[in-house]
Amino acid sequence: MWSDACTTLAVDRRAANLETWEAWTAAMQIYNAVFDITIPEPGTPVEFMFDHKVRHTTATGPRYFADAGVWDMAFYLAITCRDQDRWTKLCHIDVELLRRAQQGQGREYNPFTYHWIAARQAYILHRPNLVEELTAAMELSDPARAEFGDPDYLNKVVFPQMNTFLTFAQGDSDGFNEALANGLTLWRDYNTANEERAQDVKNVTPLGLLALACMGYDRSFHEAGFRLEVESDYLPKHIVERSWYGEFDI
Repeated sequence: MWSDACTTLAVDRRAANLETWEAWTAAMQIYNAVFDITIPEPGTPVEFMFDHKVRHTTATGPRYFADAGVWDMAFYLAITCRDQDRWTKLCHIDVELLRRAQQGQGREYNPFTYHWIAARQAYILHRPNLVEELTAAMELSDPARAEFGDPDYLNKVVFPQMNTFLTFAQGDSDGFNEALANGLTLWRDYNTANEERAQDVKNVTPLGLLALACMGYDRSFHEAGFRLEVESDYLPKHIVERSWYGEFDI
């Protein structure tokens, strides 16, 4: 579903067409449905929306594919779709469940990944451990301390998201815009460094930075002095400005 959403967005870079919004929300629904189905006790009736229809199934209990990477996608997509119920539910998921999912599939994430998730959960749920978790995430994502991973990816894709989030959490409007703009530049540099990355349709937008841009845009409506000033082809205008929000149930 993510590939479908990116393919649609690649043709409609501003997300001006309703079909783009439909593909985008469908991806959000699928990624969030993973946790709707795996978090409750096995056998619990589950209801979720997909493709304009309410679907019914039963919970399976924990599964290996409900891991940190899928959580990231589900969270960011929920933010861009402005679905507070979904992103709040995701923030109540115990990080240890995501860690166990990783172990169950033999897939490994850097330790900073779980601090980064915990930091976002702390921000959304007003928990007191935000500074502690974000500091740990930023420090452990340093290529000198990360257990593995491409240093360029860590420096140009991972860290800029955290830095932009930090300025947002601090309420620093100027710093937020500077960090976001710098993050977009670094993301572009990384994803155009070779032909394979440049031709990958899934690189049509930096989802984490897009979600943060949406948060900045929304914040500007209820907090004097905070504003989103960054415009970019990597930030689809009609997703950032929630032009299609409320067009249909999601």
